[in-house]
Amino acid sequence: MNRLDLDGPLWRFALTFYALPSVAEACLTLQDEAQLDVIQLLAAIYADLILQQPLSSDDVADLGRLTAEWRVATVLPLREIRRFLKPPRDGFPEERHLLREKVKAAELLAEQIQLAMVEQWLDRREPKPGLPAREVLGLLLKDDAAGQPRNERALGIALSTLETAMETVIRRGNTGNRDDL
Repeated sequence: MNRLDLDGPLWRFALTFYALPSVAEACLTLQDEAQLDVIQLLAAIYADLILQQPLSSDDVADLGRLTAEWRVATVLPLREIRRFLKPPRDGFPEERHLLREKVKAAELLAEQIQLAMVEQWLDRREPKPGLPAREVLGLLLKDDAAGQPRNERALGIALSTLETAMETVIRRGNTGNRDDL
């Protein structure tokens, strides 16, 4: 694998899109309620809106395979440690917050690396007919959530929020130029 561009267009898009009203909350809801990989979600939205090359069902499967090992080995364990350190715990010093902040920074870097891996994959991907965004989101939701109890109302609200944010990006005219972010 070539050297990754950690500050590439997909990273910048992810930061901009995630900062739109209610998007962070929607992504966290999908992550927590449906075990959705937010990195894959942001990549799918980027491919659709910015690259104007929506993902196909085969692409969604390839994306999952590409990122699975990295996510399981780095992102998820760091997230678990960060969450474990958040609430006060008997026998843990107050300084646990210092460690939590460092783990949080490491988790963000792991996600940034995952996005850069995905960006390389997107750059190499052969353009082909893709699916509408809602179908791609549906495929991403089906992937990890099998057997998990889910709050369907919360998922519906989160998906609606993401669709509104995507419409905002389209209205702003950020669909044709990768550097327009």
